[in-house]
This record gives sequence, structure tokens and C-alpha cells, in this order.
Amino acid sequence: MAHGNASDFVALLLVLAAAQLVWFPSTLFDEVGPLKASLTKQSPDLDLLLKFVAGLLLSIGLTFSGVKWNQANGIMSGAGCIITCIVTAYNAYKADSDTLVPSFLYVYSGIFLLGCLHLNTPLLGPKNPTVKSLDPTTKNNHGNVSDKVFFILFGVSMLCFFYPEHLYTEYGPIKATFSARSADLDTMVRFTACLMLTIGFMFSGIKWNPINGKMAGFGCLTCAGFTAYSKFTADAAVFVPNLFYVYSAILLLGGVNIMFFPSNAVVPKGAEMKSK
Repeated sequence: MAHGNASDFVALLLVLAAAQLVWFPSTLFDEVGPLKASLTKQSPDLDLLLKFVAGLLLSIGLTFSGVKWNQANGIMSGAGCIITCIVTAYNAYKADSDTLVPSFLYVYSGIFLLGCLHLNTPLLGPKNPTVKSLDPTTKNNHGNVSDKVFFILFGVSMLCFFYPEHLYTEYGPIKATFSARSADLDTMVRFTACLMLTIGFMFSGIKWNPINGKMAGFGCLTCAGFTAYSKFTADAAVFVPNLFYVYSAILLLGGVNIMFFPSNAVVPKGAEMKSK
């Protein structure tokens, strides 16, 4: 696992960021030391989205800590991290009229940059052998449940990136996700899209087994339950069909699969010893 190395440090930072959004969301709307406000005005829509973001950050953080990274399984995850870093920093820069204004959005970008550097660079990258080199019988994710979850999350993230208008529209029994569009919501929707893309890449790029899927699966189940519960309570304990329930269902499916029904067995210890 990642205990004690850079990926564990990234995991800690992501868990702290998740805790910030759950218990101290006002820090995004106020100045905190040298950091200026990231967002301008709180709203019920934004509050719900921030809770979803917190769950996504927790899921990614626990995945960083629970997976034994190598040069193969870190490629797609690292790609998601660098996309999140660049898009989030760029959007923060554009939101401040092409001016660099220190805020928590840049802090989050820095965390994902560190995650990418750890997963995808020769100097900071993981030194573990690839799973295939240890156990040739290891299966790829192509076509299995975790790969299907990736494609769903990829599609959802692309919708948020390129057609955010769908979040403000009713589709049959599914009510509009948000009531009114704002610059703050646009900023956080793009950040959410990056996080869903990153988790999707993790679902597809990691060869899941009963050990490395435990923490990641727990994070996804926590995110799914917390998001659904937050939406339900926000609607005065009335079930109103909404995309947040769809997101919860996707993460529930993925979390259950990698936590309880992973595609691969644990790599035999004898194989790891031979590789050293």
C-alpha cells in the first residue's frame, strides 16, 4: 500500500480538503489568511454540490492511500490528476479576470499536481513492480463492471464540461439538478467534472483485487450515501428524482464492485518476493 510515501501524503491532503467542505464550507466564501474567497455567495444548490465534491475528494484520497501504485496503474489516474490541476487553476484564473488571486482552488490544484507528479514522473513515481509482471494471470478491466463505471463517469463528466445546461433542465421524471445558474456554480461544476473524470480513470486503470479495492470502495460508498442523504434532507425528506441520485447510484455500483467483487485475486506473496 501507499503508507508513508507521497501518495499517502496526497491522500491526507485530499481527506482534509473533503473535511473542509463538509464542516467548514464558509472558508470558500471568506478570506483565510493570504487566500482570498474562492466563491462569492452561498446557496442551497452550491451547498449540495460542495457536499458531493467532498465525497469525491474523499474517494480519490482513499484510493491514493489504498492502492499499491506502479508505472502501469498510475498512468490513467495521473492523467486525471493533471487535467484536474490545469482546468481548476485555469478556471480560477479566468474567474478573476486573468489575474492570479490566491485561493483554495489553487491549493486543490497543487494537491492534484503533486498527485500527478508522484504517479507519472520517474523521480517521484512509484517503484513497485507492475501487477502483470508479478502475476501474468491478472485480468485487465476491459469490459468488466469497473470499466463500465468508467465509461458512465466519463460521459457524465463530459456533459458537465461541455453541456452544463443539462443541469438546469428537467428530463421526464428527473427534475432539474439546480434552480439557477451562477458563476460560482459554473466553477464548481467544472471542478466536479474533473473529479468524476479522475475517479473514472482510476476505475479503469487499476487492476482491482480484494485488498486495493477496500479503501477506494469505501470512499465511493460513503460518497454515494452522503450525497443521496444530503439531497434527500435538502428536499425536506421527500424523494425528488434528481441527477444527484443518479451520481450516487453510479458510485454505489462502482464501490460495491471494487470492494466486494473485484476482478482479480491478491498477487501471491511469493511473486512479490521473487521480484525483489
